[in-house]
Formats: sequence, structure tokens, C-alpha cells
Amino acid sequence: MEPMPDYAQSYPPPPPPPPPPRSSRKGLWIGLAIGAVVLCLCCLILAGVYVFRQDIPIISDLFPTPTPTGLFYNNPGAGISLTYPTTWVYSESGDATNGYMLIFASSTDILNNSSNAPQNGAAMAVLTNVVATSDISFTVDASSMGNVVDYLAASYFTNISGGQNLRTFTLSGYPAASGVYTLADSTGSSSSAYLIALLRNDEIILFFGVCPQTEWSQFQPAFDSILNSATIVTP
Repeated sequence: MEPMPDYAQSYPPPPPPPPPPRSSRKGLWIGLAIGAVVLCLCCLILAGVYVFRQDIPIISDLFPTPTPTGLFYNNPGAGISLTYPTTWVYSESGDATNGYMLIFASSTDILNNSSNAPQNGAAMAVLTNVVATSDISFTVDASSMGNVVDYLAASYFTNISGGQNLRTFTLSGYPAASGVYTLADSTGSSSSAYLIALLRNDEIILFFGVCPQTEWSQFQPAFDSILNSATIVTP
């Protein structure tokens, strides 16, 4: 067999590559404009958040620490703990054997002159081991605490009279009673005396609040707050 003759094979040349696309100035400007708008929006948002944040109170502003309604006092030797007004001061003297005298007062001046009724302001004294049930001329029990208050007012205090708002109650499980009396001093002015007697075993604990009569409505809530906060135990 004769070989096939060689034929020059002719193919059309490949088309030249297309020219690179020309960048569109319009598209470029649109892209730049969009980028600028986005940047401005980001700046506005950040600025707005900053300004707005200045008006947002911090958590401690939203929930401030509550102002305490009183200060805690505890005397294990006396078997007494209570809460007294935050603006008041106190002093304590005595011991478990001879008894304690605790004085809570609305000012330091009253503490320094505690032997006299205050001309303004108030004080409440708490006394332990001062009166025993054997010192009373009648039987002392839960049913006779009202009589105990009147007896102590007449026997242990001078220039005292009256006796109003007598009530009996229990405090820390102990029977107690209270009354409001008028206390006159040598200057002719009168004070309101708030006397509370509490029976703890064979001992009578005394709470004695005093203030000018004209200030009774102002300080009665403080007296009652101290009394109601008291916890009495046997030391």
C-alpha cells in the first residue's frame, strides 16, 4: 500500500485576545461614594452611641445602695441587741454583775449631760440589773406588767405624773408594758417620759425615753423603732 501523501493542513489562526476591559469611571465613583456613605454612617453611629451613653446611668446609679435605717448595737454581757438611728450616738457603762446603763441620744451634748432631761433632742436609756421582781411589793408576772410600769414611775422617778397610752405586749418572748408620763424639771419646762418595763426571769429591764413634750411627736417613732428592733436574751 502506498503511503498517504502529506497534505499541509491549514487552520485559521486563533483570534487575538480581547483587549482588557476599560475601567468604568462611573463604577469607580459609585464605589467611592458608597464607601464614603458607609464610613459616614459608621462615624454617626459611633458618635450617637457615645453621646447617648453619656445619658445612660451606670448600674450603681440605677440601683443605689440603700441608705441604712439604723446602726446595729450588740451587748452580749447585757443580753441586748438593737438598732438605733444613724444620726444618734450612744454610751455604755457598767458590767454584767452590777448591771449596764446604755444611753442612745440624738446628740453628743445630751450624752455629756445625761443627768438632766434634754431641752431639745431625745435620749433613750436601757438599764439592766437595776430592779428585781423582789423589789416590787406585789407579784410580778405577765398579767401585772401594766401595774409594774406605774409602780416604777411613781417609785423610781421624781417629778413625774400622769400615765397615758398604757399597753402590754411581748418583746423577744418576754412580757412587757409601757406608758407615757409627764416629767417636770426645776425650770418649769415639761418633758415626755416613755417608760417600758420588761420581765426577764427575776429581773426587770427598763427602757426610758425622754424628750421635750413639744418634740414628742417627732421622737416617738425613733423610740418605738429602737424598742421594736431590740432582741433580748439571757446572758
